Amino acid sequence: MTSPLFLNCVRSDSVFISSSDYTAGAYGAGPYQTFFTSNATPVAFNFVQALNKSTNSLSSGYLFTSPRGTSTVQPSASIFDNNGHLIWDGSAWGETLVFQVETYLGEPHILVWSGDILGTGIGSGYLNLLNSKYERVARYTTNLTGITGSTYADFHEARITTNNTGLMTAYYTREYDLSPYGGPSSGYLFDSVFQELNITSGETLFTWYASHHVDPSECYNAIGTGGGSTDEAWDYFANDGNYLISSRHCFTIYYLNGSNGEIIWKMGGANSSFAMGDGANYSWQHHARWVNKNDTYATMTVFDNGGEYGEYDESSSRGLYLALNFTSMTVELLQDFIPYNYTVSESQGSVQLQPNGNFLVGWGFMPWYSEYSSTGELLWTAQFGVIDLLTYTDRMLRFNWTGEPTDPPSLQLVQSSSSNLTTVHVSWNGDTRTEKWELIGASDSSGSDALSLYNQTRSGFETTFTFNTATNSAISSDNTHLGTSNFTSSGNGAVALVIGAWRGMMIVIIIYSLEVI
Repeated sequence: MTSPLFLNCVRSDSVFISSSDYTAGAYGAGPYQTFFTSNATPVAFNFVQALNKSTNSLSSGYLFTSPRGTSTVQPSASIFDNNGHLIWDGSAWGETLVFQVETYLGEPHILVWSGDILGTGIGSGYLNLLNSKYERVARYTTNLTGITGSTYADFHEARITTNNTGLMTAYYTREYDLSPYGGPSSGYLFDSVFQELNITSGETLFTWYASHHVDPSECYNAIGTGGGSTDEAWDYFANDGNYLISSRHCFTIYYLNGSNGEIIWKMGGANSSFAMGDGANYSWQHHARWVNKNDTYATMTVFDNGGEYGEYDESSSRGLYLALNFTSMTVELLQDFIPYNYTVSESQGSVQLQPNGNFLVGWGFMPWYSEYSSTGELLWTAQFGVIDLLTYTDRMLRFNWTGEPTDPPSLQLVQSSSSNLTTVHVSWNGDTRTEKWELIGASDSSGSDALSLYNQTRSGFETTFTFNTATNSAISSDNTHLGTSNFTSSGNGAVALVIGAWRGMMIVIIIYSLEVI
């Protein structure tokens, strides 16, 4: 008996709705899309529970995520719209975990890490700031000079401050006496570090070492047989954040003095400064973020993994929305968010409060995303892979973003050999402005006698339409020229794309030779 053939590849702009075949693996462990006009192969979504648009709405913006794993054909950053259609293929920047929008010099920029991944959560590379044209305007990395041991970038975490400085995390292997913790006396520790840097000059403004402030005895990550060499250094801390530092291996969130790095308070874990209310505890957590904060009260989101690599403390991971009272020093669970498939995500994950009060949750090692109301009602959930650990992503975040690429749009023509029908495929990687494509035919490249052949509302990443070259109609010629694609052979002439403004909409004009040659 032969094994069934699983097809990972699906057609362009494929979005599945409650597909049992997808969930069963009929499209492979990591279904992906292909296009006529692009080499992009992004993940394909299956909305297992689709949004009821008649009763619920979403905040504006686009979904930023970076799927990876052995079943991910193209591990890289991608922007999608709320319907699961690709907006930007960021595969040129490679596999990454840091992918988000930050404000830099008063303007929104994409922050993306690029480099060589050397192990779980560590690598050697740089953080890159991209403007709305997807041009790199800055590149920087950690500056741990003058220390011994191997240094690695921890590409889980980076932020831009209101002072336009960069916050980022790193590891380096430190020689350490691990005998009090069951390890060798001449052992090695993976020390967690975060730095604040001047992005322009690379000058170090602040550096914090976990081993200077947190004793390894507070850690829940057992040393086992590790710590005996630099290759097996004990990862006792594992940081995540900026001046709010989250250690998933200590089950603790730390608030640090920004001048000297001293710990002001600890939340959770073995030595919590707070009394933790019912359901407010967490373990192996990720992505701790302030929502609001003043001198007496604060709210925070945290992704509670609840387990790591077979060591489970809870029956399911959760998204958490917490309230911190600095007067009574108590933490209260305001709301938790339970995954559709009720299981533990062993690593990664994110929770993001939306402007309309919803909460967007990325489930890390589980290839799922979900959105919830403020009361915890599941509004929609989608999967982007089938098997945990083979397809996953660090985070799913939503940001407002305007993409204005300088690269030209892409065009592909498929002409019928037996009729006057021609199929046009067109896309513009990263563009968020285009609403409509217009096809113009002319007898020469000047376009002086241009006639409208067809117009089509934009649909997904790649819009496809078929037109009849024997049918034409006139079109206004007052278009503002924005860019031109490469010329594309149509079999009987040359075709070019010109982007212009037509009645308030972004359109494409294709100058098409009708002469038979």
